[in-house]
Order: sequence, then C-alpha cells, then structure tokens
Amino acid sequence: MSRQKQQLTSMIVGFSLFMIILVSLLNQATWINTFDSHIIHIVRSVASPLTTTIAIAITSIGNPYSMLGLTVVATLTLLFIRQNNAALFLLVNMAVFSSLNHIIKEWVARPRPSAHHLVVASGFSFPSGHSSGALLFFGSLSIIAIYLIKSHYWRHLVIGLCLILTLLIGISRIYVQVHYPTDVLAGFMLALTGLGLSWYYFDSYHLLQQKS
Repeated sequence: MSRQKQQLTSMIVGFSLFMIILVSLLNQATWINTFDSHIIHIVRSVASPLTTTIAIAITSIGNPYSMLGLTVVATLTLLFIRQNNAALFLLVNMAVFSSLNHIIKEWVARPRPSAHHLVVASGFSFPSGHSSGALLFFGSLSIIAIYLIKSHYWRHLVIGLCLILTLLIGISRIYVQVHYPTDVLAGFMLALTGLGLSWYYFDSYHLLQQKS
C-alpha cells in the first residue's frame, strides 16, 4: 500500500468508526452496553495483584504529565538532530488533536464506569484521553521513524514497540475501571483520524523528509 493510501485509509477508517461509536452512544444503541460488558469481562478475567500492579504502572505512562514529559523529550531530541518539521509534526498532533478529544469529552459528558476505580480519574469518560494521547504520541513517533530510520529491523522494532505500548495503555484504562471499552476504541479512532490528516498534510508538502 502506498503512503498516500495509508494516510487516506487512516482518515477514512478512523473517522467512520469514531462516528459510528459516537452516534450509537448518543442514541443509546444496545450494542454499546453489550460490547462494553463483554470486553470488560475479558479484560477483568485476568485480574490479580500482579496484573493490577502492572496495569497501574502502564496506565501511568498515559497520564497527562507523563505524556507532556515524553513529548518535551522527543521534541528536544528531534530539534537536536535538526528534524524541525518532525518536531512540529509531533507537537501539532499532541496539541491540536488532544485538545479536540477534550472538547468532545466535555460535549458528550459520558459518566465514568460506576465500578471501583483503581486509579484516580476525574472528568468525563468518552473518548479516552489516555488512549487518544498514547496513539497520537506513539503513532507520531512511528510515522517519524518511517522517515528517519534507514534500517528495516530497527524501524519495525520501534513501530512495533510503539504499537504495543499504545494498545497496553488502552487496555489498562479498561482494567483499572476508569473507562468503557468504547471510550478507548473511540479515543484510538479519533487519534487515528488526526494522525492520518496531519500525515497527509506534512507528506503532501514534503515537510517530512527521509534522513540523508
């Protein structure tokens, strides 16, 4: 699949699935509760003191201050190696689309799950800011890696680790009982839409270049 097709597919798939979840939630579609209950049961079926400790540690990576720190470090590193446009790409994704996630969350105003929360969580539930932020950050790094890492092995390793971390953060939000699975999925889809859009723009104007 060509790079442009990847970008357009990300936008179309992300936006379509996000809208399906959003409209279904607003109209109280029965599949939402069924889907959420089923996934929660699967995720919580592995509950133990060890998995709880691991889940809390993983979910802390997606906390606002953690993501801010990671973004600052990544941005400074990119600026240090003179990849200014890549740094801008990361900042645009983290600032613009994370803010959009918050706006939608305040508008939808879905209460968080009533189950006992294993971590402190305030505000509303939909879409998951941790999930959206994780995909925006690690997804941005994955896209940047395509341009800057020449070695196929190291490029695929970086992208694979980014994907795994993103998925684990999303699952951890369900495990610690502060988000419904549809919150997490919607957060991922909103971030995927934003990544596809910004990647298409930056790539079209040749703002992301292969490292020579």
